[in-house]
Amino acid sequence: MIIVAVIAFDLLVIANAFSSSHTTPSYSTTSSSRRRRLTSSLLNVSELHVPGYAKTKLPFLAPPDTIYQERTYRPNVDYTSLVPYQDGYLIHTTTNPIFTMDECRMIIDEAERKARHAGWTTSRHGNHPTTDIPIVELPTTLHFLRRALLERIYPLLRSQFGNHLPPDSGKRLRVADGFVVKYDATRGGQTQLKPHRDGSILSFNIALNPMSDYDGGGTWFASLPNNEPVVRIDVGEIVTHSSSLLHGGHGITSGQRYIMVCFVILEGYDSWSMRFYNQVRNL
Repeated sequence: MIIVAVIAFDLLVIANAFSSSHTTPSYSTTSSSRRRRLTSSLLNVSELHVPGYAKTKLPFLAPPDTIYQERTYRPNVDYTSLVPYQDGYLIHTTTNPIFTMDECRMIIDEAERKARHAGWTTSRHGNHPTTDIPIVELPTTLHFLRRALLERIYPLLRSQFGNHLPPDSGKRLRVADGFVVKYDATRGGQTQLKPHRDGSILSFNIALNPMSDYDGGGTWFASLPNNEPVVRIDVGEIVTHSSSLLHGGHGITSGQRYIMVCFVILEGYDSWSMRFYNQVRNL
């Protein structure tokens, strides 16, 4: 009976996370924090404020009159794919940079300027915190990202995950949280991120500095073979994946590593999102 209750609660939390109302689950006040800690431990979910995504997506929306031109992407040419599922794949890496070296440098420089005044945050993602700065606090980066999402990243996600998404839903992709992460083995900072699942539907991270700047690094996935479980990308390249796959930041042993991380939801498809999350999270 205890096992059944835990599984039922597990599914209830995920369902609430993607509920159309985007409100906090109505658990009793006396047991809410204990239940959330229990669920976090069971699922290794990095985020439990998913209902807030209804509001946090707003800064990443470009003005409705934005003029842009979408890029096109070819499977097995512009990106490679891993972890087959049904008629598609759940992990992808680009074969060429999606951001230029100058664009990556601009993002790092703005993050470091912000950090000099306010410091790097270390507790925003309570269960699996990163040393990061939210993109909403980086106005130049945010302005740049709004257009890059429309022209480069959303078209890439539609190409990579289109076989999984509901018909005609690809235009509803929305970044709901984004941040610049700093791993630092030079000054005793954070060097890795333990295995976890994100509380969105799709996630991506973009390498902002060259692999020659550090040793180690990359993204570890539990669903990849033990002899090659880490995906590594060079500056400007992007890793995209189903958010519910168990993954982590593979440790660096020297140098500094910067990445941009974003969580993506499918606006208006909450029931489908909940089902998909649960279908693939144990692969």
